[in-house]
Amino acid sequence: MGIVALSSLLGGFVVVFGGGMLALRGPGPPATLPPGAPPVAVSGSDAGGANAPVAQASTPDAAGAGPAEDAGGPGATTATGVAVAPLSVNRCFAGMAPTPVAGAQCGSLAALDRHFAAKASDIAACGRGHGSLAFVMDFRFSTSFVRAWGGPSSTIPDAGAVAACVRRVTAPLPLAQVPHAYDRYVATLGVTWP
Repeated sequence: MGIVALSSLLGGFVVVFGGGMLALRGPGPPATLPPGAPPVAVSGSDAGGANAPVAQASTPDAAGAGPAEDAGGPGATTATGVAVAPLSVNRCFAGMAPTPVAGAQCGSLAALDRHFAAKASDIAACGRGHGSLAFVMDFRFSTSFVRAWGGPSSTIPDAGAVAACVRRVTAPLPLAQVPHAYDRYVATLGVTWP
């Protein structure tokens, strides 16, 4: 009788404690969404750990990213085994403003395009087969905070691990040398392994 009561108590504790731990875990990175759509959380296990901060840690807000650009489009840099498209700015923010500015009004980040083009051979080595990676980045110029992950439109096998590799071989981003009009940007780098 005592063992049954103890096992019931233990079972209830596991359910309550486990549920509480899931609630404390919080949402993962924002997924790529059409403009105006509410953000959708992607768990860290789904993203393969690719949502970890690259630079200083801070608490980013949960605004979502915009649509990903297909890699290999106009202006793509091609290295042996990979095509890297120019950055597609999804949204930007003025200072700590919670309301995003549409990507088309944010301007371009040509210095970052050159940075990724220079790293094309390193990026090529991250591929695990054929497919594309929507490499989504959320970064602030004022604090040098950067987080990055593989977007849900990625088709490359093991996109989370590939995104983590791309994040590693392209870090640190040269934010101090990049002319920009806003403080925070959410942008997508399209990468294709043919």
